[in-house]
Amino acid sequence: MNWKVLLAIVAFWAMWDLAVPLFGIRQMLPWELRQRIALDDTPVLLDVRTPAEYAWFHIPGAVNVPFPPPQELDLPKDVEIVLICMTGHRSPPAAWQLKQAGFSNVANLTWGMSAYKLFGGRTKKGEAP
Repeated sequence: MNWKVLLAIVAFWAMWDLAVPLFGIRQMLPWELRQRIALDDTPVLLDVRTPAEYAWFHIPGAVNVPFPPPQELDLPKDVEIVLICMTGHRSPPAAWQLKQAGFSNVANLTWGMSAYKLFGGRTKKGEAP
């Protein structure tokens, strides 16, 4: 791969990550989520990856709701929800959809499952129950 193409892709991802909060979507860093889970203060975790990606590895307790998530969830509108995908670039549109549906406390896992696992987050394998 040409280094200019690679640089352009990295620049696009960086701009995307910086732009997400402009749409009212809070970013949750992987180590922040890991700490919240360790303190037993886990928000609702919605994993918007495909069932195959979810089965590969996921955060224990995360619910697999493939993209796009339904706008009608059986959850209170003010419950804290963190949306998760593989790299943190598929989940912001899902978070935006939930915000538009009236959910007020929605966050995106910055850099997704890749970073969560890289920064030592506990994961497990297996299909959704």
